[in-house]
Amino acid sequence: MTEQSLANQDTAPLERINEAKASLAPLTDDLEHLHRLATMGTLTAGVAHEINNLLTPVLGYAQLAMAHPDDAQLVEKALTKAVAGVKAATRIAEIILGFTSDNDITQEYADIGRVVQASLECLARKPDKSGIQIIIQVPPGLMAKIPPLSLQNVLINLIINACHALDANAGGTVTISATSGSKGMILIRVQDTGPGISKEIADRLFEPFVSSKKEAVLSLKPQEKQGGFGLGLAICKHLIESANGSIAVHSAPGSGTTFTITLPVHLEAQAKAG
Repeated sequence: MTEQSLANQDTAPLERINEAKASLAPLTDDLEHLHRLATMGTLTAGVAHEINNLLTPVLGYAQLAMAHPDDAQLVEKALTKAVAGVKAATRIAEIILGFTSDNDITQEYADIGRVVQASLECLARKPDKSGIQIIIQVPPGLMAKIPPLSLQNVLINLIINACHALDANAGGTVTISATSGSKGMILIRVQDTGPGISKEIADRLFEPFVSSKKEAVLSLKPQEKQGGFGLGLAICKHLIESANGSIAVHSAPGSGTTFTITLPVHLEAQAKAG
């Protein structure tokens, strides 16, 4: 066998691996987009309810103005309130459309504070209506090296999970915080005061088909009654690790749950922001 043949044999496995990675890349992108759509499906009921709450008084104000066209002061007041309601509903629609699109998936960095706010706005229905208090402890100017939509996808899922745990436990507190860590990293935490989960579940929480919705869920079967297929956190982990970061969970029964995301700082963007 010639040296050229040996060289070809040596490089053949690497070439096949590279080809496999290239073919998987578009599938991974599709999976991330589908995950955002699935998350949006989870939010749909709250979004529809909130938009209905905004548009119902808009209709009332418009009808009031039409019923009293000669009362200029009343008409102006009614139309002002109607416009404000429509603008609020439009804002919710814009946020949702932005979340489901791929417009900024190529942006290199995320403003942590803005992404946290956008994630909460995507909920539409405010958590305080369920007795849940949201505390935000994010200083301005923190820029992480991750596409904003990817980070928003992760945060929405973590916030929804926390709210579900608290809603089932008659309310509580969700704290979202961010700090500059060591070695050019940023730490983001989503902490709830819910019932917590066992170590057995916590150790496997980022595996596909594992859910914390009920302690018994550890099989590889779709958990319809427990709220889905248990893929959410596995995809969240993929999104964070794709940005050269990490995600971990700390929890214990009766002690709440804390998710900690570690991401590299985008030095250039942070320097401009500072």
